[in-house]
Amino acid sequence: MRNPNHKIINSRTILLFLTALVLCSIILILSQHWMLTTVRKDKQEQTYEKLQLIRSTTDLSMDQMFKLSQLLLLDNDIAKFIYQAQVPSGSYEIQTIIDAKALLPTSTSINAMLAEIYVYSNRSGYILSSHNAFLDPEQMYSSMFAFQDLNYRQFKSTYLTPVFTRAFFPETSVLVQGRRRSVIPLVQTFPLNNPAANAGKIMFLLDSDYFSALLSSQADGPNPTVYVTDGTGAIIKTVGDVSLIPEKWYEDGQHRITIAGKPYILSVVTSSQSGLRFSSLLSLKEINAMLNPLWWILAFLSVGMFLTLGLFSLYMLERSNRAWTDLVGLVGASHAPLPYEQAVGYIKSVVEQDRSSVRDAGGIPFITDAFFRRLIHGKMLGTSEIQAMLKQVQKDIDLTSVYTYQMVHIAIQESHEYLSSGYLQDIDFTRIAAQKQARHAFGEQYYLYMDYSFSIWIMLWHVDKAYLDHQITLFWKEFQQVAPCSTTMAVSSPKQRLEDIFSATNECGEVQQSLVCEKQGEMMRRFSDLSLRHEPYQYTADMERRLSGAVLKGDEQGLEEILKTIEQDNFVLRSLATQEHANLMKVLYATAIKLGQTLHLHLCQSMFSSFSEAKQFFRSQAQAIRQTRSDKDELLLQRIISYIHDRYADPSLNLSNMATDFSLKESFLYHFIQTKMDTSFAQYLEQYRLERAASLFAEKQMTIGEITLLCGYANPQTFRRAFQKRFGMLPSDYQKMVLYQKQ
Repeated sequence: MRNPNHKIINSRTILLFLTALVLCSIILILSQHWMLTTVRKDKQEQTYEKLQLIRSTTDLSMDQMFKLSQLLLLDNDIAKFIYQAQVPSGSYEIQTIIDAKALLPTSTSINAMLAEIYVYSNRSGYILSSHNAFLDPEQMYSSMFAFQDLNYRQFKSTYLTPVFTRAFFPETSVLVQGRRRSVIPLVQTFPLNNPAANAGKIMFLLDSDYFSALLSSQADGPNPTVYVTDGTGAIIKTVGDVSLIPEKWYEDGQHRITIAGKPYILSVVTSSQSGLRFSSLLSLKEINAMLNPLWWILAFLSVGMFLTLGLFSLYMLERSNRAWTDLVGLVGASHAPLPYEQAVGYIKSVVEQDRSSVRDAGGIPFITDAFFRRLIHGKMLGTSEIQAMLKQVQKDIDLTSVYTYQMVHIAIQESHEYLSSGYLQDIDFTRIAAQKQARHAFGEQYYLYMDYSFSIWIMLWHVDKAYLDHQITLFWKEFQQVAPCSTTMAVSSPKQRLEDIFSATNECGEVQQSLVCEKQGEMMRRFSDLSLRHEPYQYTADMERRLSGAVLKGDEQGLEEILKTIEQDNFVLRSLATQEHANLMKVLYATAIKLGQTLHLHLCQSMFSSFSEAKQFFRSQAQAIRQTRSDKDELLLQRIISYIHDRYADPSLNLSNMATDFSLKESFLYHFIQTKMDTSFAQYLEQYRLERAASLFAEKQMTIGEITLLCGYANPQTFRRAFQKRFGMLPSDYQKMVLYQKQ
């Protein structure tokens, strides 16, 4: 029988786990609901903000339109035309009509919303447009400016006869300049101070396509309904389904309404500038559709996966505790000795579960750790212990196969500095980086251990000797890129027999000792490299010339190339003895002294102790020279710009004169400006002169001739051509536009 106490403890654990699982599920579902509600609210706010943007954009154009209306109705020529009676044939009074019409073409070109302007005189019955004067409008109506299906009398009674100050009319189809266009009429009555007199009208035909593009581009949802009404509620323009527009009047803001049994969000914004009301309808169904269509699937999947993982964890919890419960229960039931086979089975199950949990957590099973420590410290008595260790590391290893074995030793240089400065995480990260890169390079055929001196040992095995050698090189290259500590790596010679692995640790020690004696940092060396012939260093006169030239020019790229050549010839292709290494450092220091004399530097450091120190010196000098040259170029660039800005009004200013004043060659100055300013001297000068001309038009009331001279142009015709090329209009037209904007 089993001891019932152990079963109660197990049930209590499961009960607590289930309680935690249910609470976490509730929290997950509530958070999903809160996130979905928040996203819906954000979508509604975005819809309202975009509607306000439509209102603001329209207000800007309408404000300009109203100002244009006032300017035209206050103009003397327009007033004369409106109050003028019909003009007899051949009378000089026709000039009034000509003067009034001349104002309209410019007015239609300054606003993208404006399609056409009509000016109507009640006394004469004449109508002016930007392209025509309709002295017999009833005869010319059907072919020149017909409004949809209205005849002339209906057109006149609809737009021209009624008395009002200013009114918007619904979208209609109009014949404009021989082409059928969809427009929104805006009509203003003259005179402004007494609209009841109704002496005339000015009619603006607003481009309906402009409104359509504006409303459609800013609306959310796949099928938005956006519409514009005037102050009376009459619909001016609609985009979307017209049947959804409610008849009830709503205040500004957002309202939840029901149309045909479906919920909608109605957003309303009123313009204080024009009195127009902008409204948009968006169904809640479309708001949900605007969300990611995978939202609900992901939400249910996340909840389902959480519950599945929870139940799986519950199963694993019960399973992991089963063997231990069974074992202790059997012992406690009768206190009798267990049958041998039963006890061995339970013990094996418990140990295997413990080792699996340690491996899954990134740890090292105790028995494997103990075996490896015995190996690197020479405490193993035979290969049977190594075989037992390998079976702990890799379960499916076939020890009857022929493997190549190697040992790798990674030493952290000056690890005591990391300990004294408190940067222990750098040492730990170095171990983690080695672990991850080893798994990437060697798969499961390795074992890694960090000893008491904070150095890393790795045992490797593989059936292919060449492959293993290549992967060791790859591992060192990748490990160097991520390790925060400066390290050296020693690699033993390949071992074909398992019993030869005992000498691998001694070989790694010899390699590390050679690296310490030669003061080599950030380097990998194999034991086989120690037997190479120590050749003299390689540093020719050409190498010295290239090295000095790259430093003096500030050419960092060229410097890196020659430093790489020196390193390749002396530390990759050769194995320098201690004395040869010292001699190379001496000649490199001599090169540094020559550079110091040329640059008037005082060398504070003593002889180079390593090639890394020499590289750092030459790099710092090249960087300093490059920075100095960059500062000089920036100073010269500022002088050039100031020179042009001070003398741009001089017609004789040219590159040759500036080169003489700067005491520089004209060709050098030309290429310098082209390289640093991405333009030529002549182009920059002309651009600056034209920008100054535009500024003078806006700042002062001056004639075009005066501005031509002030901007350095000797020929007015040259100034006109350059100005029109730069701004797309003649200086006189630009001056009129600036004057109009000021008014």
